[in-house]
Amino acid sequence: MRTSTSEAAPASRWPTALSRILAYSVPAWLLCGTCAGAADGSFLEPGMLLKLGIDLGIITFSVGMVIACLRAIKRAKLREATAAEEAERLALSENTLETVLAAEPQALLTLGETAQPELLVSNLPGSFGVPRDASRLLAFEQWLDGESAADLESAMKELAAHGEPFNLMLRTKRGRYVEADGRTAGHTLVLKVRDIAGQRLELAELSAKHKELEEQVAALRLLLDEAKQNERDNAEARALLDTHFRSFDRLATAFAVFDSTQRLAHYNQAYVDLWQLDADWLKTRPRDGEILDRLRQARRLEERAEYRVWKQDWLSTYGSGEQAEDRWHLPDGRMLHVIADSNSDGGVTYLYENVTEHIALESRYNALTQVQRETLDTLREGVAVFGSDGRLRLYNSAFAAIWCLTPKLLDAEPHVDEVTAWCSLLYDEPDEWDRTRAIVTSIVAERRPYDSQFDRPDGMVLAFAALPLPDGGTLLTYSDITDSKRAERALIEKNEALETTDRLKSDFVSHVSYELRTPLNSMLGFAQMLAEPAFGPLTEKQREYVDDILSSGSTLRAIVDDILDLATIDAGSLRLQLAPVRVSSIIDAAKHGVEERLKQNEVQLEIEIEDGVDEVVADASRVTQILYNLLSNAIGFSEPNSVARLTCRRDGPMLAFSVEDEGPGIPEDFQDAVFDPFESRTQGSRHRGAGLGLSIVKSLAELHGGTVSLESAPGRGTRFTVLLPLTQDVETPEIEAGPMRAKHAG
Repeated sequence: MRTSTSEAAPASRWPTALSRILAYSVPAWLLCGTCAGAADGSFLEPGMLLKLGIDLGIITFSVGMVIACLRAIKRAKLREATAAEEAERLALSENTLETVLAAEPQALLTLGETAQPELLVSNLPGSFGVPRDASRLLAFEQWLDGESAADLESAMKELAAHGEPFNLMLRTKRGRYVEADGRTAGHTLVLKVRDIAGQRLELAELSAKHKELEEQVAALRLLLDEAKQNERDNAEARALLDTHFRSFDRLATAFAVFDSTQRLAHYNQAYVDLWQLDADWLKTRPRDGEILDRLRQARRLEERAEYRVWKQDWLSTYGSGEQAEDRWHLPDGRMLHVIADSNSDGGVTYLYENVTEHIALESRYNALTQVQRETLDTLREGVAVFGSDGRLRLYNSAFAAIWCLTPKLLDAEPHVDEVTAWCSLLYDEPDEWDRTRAIVTSIVAERRPYDSQFDRPDGMVLAFAALPLPDGGTLLTYSDITDSKRAERALIEKNEALETTDRLKSDFVSHVSYELRTPLNSMLGFAQMLAEPAFGPLTEKQREYVDDILSSGSTLRAIVDDILDLATIDAGSLRLQLAPVRVSSIIDAAKHGVEERLKQNEVQLEIEIEDGVDEVVADASRVTQILYNLLSNAIGFSEPNSVARLTCRRDGPMLAFSVEDEGPGIPEDFQDAVFDPFESRTQGSRHRGAGLGLSIVKSLAELHGGTVSLESAPGRGTRFTVLLPLTQDVETPEIEAGPMRAKHAG
């Protein structure tokens, strides 16, 4: 048998199959008419004609239905495999996402109406110094520095009295920074302490330095006021003041004090290092304006278009009783935050804070935020990021488009309550928005991702996902899956229709055996009876008709049996009768089945069994069927007086059966479709068939846990090799396979 890889539409094969069945059945009708005429000298009786017509109609309809059902099942299985792969990919994606998300180190404490604190989780590293006991955690002065403990104590009182939430940056006694977040949940107070890192840590450290600087400025002012008072009182106070000012030399922040005459009165070493001025010249107590002029000449001040006007405005601070601030961009790239504080005696105190790192950090933070926003705008999914306080921090244009919101509304950093209220105009489902608000604003020990899917009244289908972020924020994504959802629903409907078709096919197969075999057996029985001498001699033409009926009927029965076998295999109801069987007996049975065809086609069969090959655990009838189909295929494509070969040998743990012919061979571009059902090509030979033999060979080999392959080239013949396991577990099947047919169509 040879098959074709032609891409013709499946419907084009139906007329071919039906025409073959009719071709096989017409001789039966002719025979019955001839025989009836021979018996009584008259033409065929109407009853006999009606019976034959009904039988042929049933056969034609049944075969057509089987072919249509088989193709529908094949398409259904392909779609089912595709759906399973997609489900597996989605499950893998979901598991990967859950693995990437990890809980952050934190301590979470609740205080209910009973005033009994409960520590839900505490996994901060021991180096932070945060207690792991609820009562010790509430003793803030034991593990926080004085100021941080006082701030947290005050914030907790406000939270208990008025429900005022807070978010504080605190410093432990071990010098580590943590973030404390307090909120109310019903009648319960919730305190969350967690680690901070990255830019937030740097900002906290800079804030602490700034606060320390303010304390130093306040202390300096106090000392200055005290020093001036003591200077007026007595000389001993002046000496004490000098001692205090010398202690400020250890400060990293530069400062300078000018008296009411604008002359330099006091300064520290950081001031000298900052401006690189001559210490001896500074001891001469130069004026403030002289120092500015020298710094400008040395190109240590930034160039200003109206320097004199700026200098006059800057020196106007003297005697104003006010405080002035400015940022100076120095030529060497540094940036100073300069504070000029007018004293009560008419003098001025200058503080010079180097904020270069702070500005650079702020610039990098802004640039990173801008990059994040631009990156989000490239996404097709709507994305919104809410901070730990519940306010919108980031969003992209897709989010605004999905919910029909304007940038003016979203740029104002609205609270999640406002955002959900706007979104509810397009999707009014209070429970869904309550869950969204709870995810964004809740404080729990372990925050979990959440996803859902909803259909909006305007027909849009959205996939929603909420992911907790390590800094306490929440990422919300909205994906428009309208098109994919419609396709999914269409596939579901088609799959249901295919399942219905499959059930109809199963019901049909359960009854088709009787409906098809009974009329065929009747026709063949009548033909055999007519061929017997006991019913009278036949003319040469009548004998030819009887032989044609027997041949066509047997071929048609073989085709029906092959279709039933293929349907049973596809339905998964075929069970193998595994048992130890002699290889020689299997080969003898297959050889016996093709002896008549060998004689008709004048083909010689050579059989070779390797030494030591004795038994195999398999279904004897099905292996015989495999060999019979392969031999029939080889004989059909062999030229008269050629040789077909059957060899059997060991191949590792497998038993290899090879069938080789000297026929025209199979072109390479046709070899991929050889084992497809209903694929048949004559390749110029006399062989005809329904295209089921090799498909059944492949299915039966795979049921045994084996494989089938071919080697062929045009003009060099074809070799089919079937590999079957030598040993298998022998079990008693619940459903026995159908009986083996002695002959099959190729």
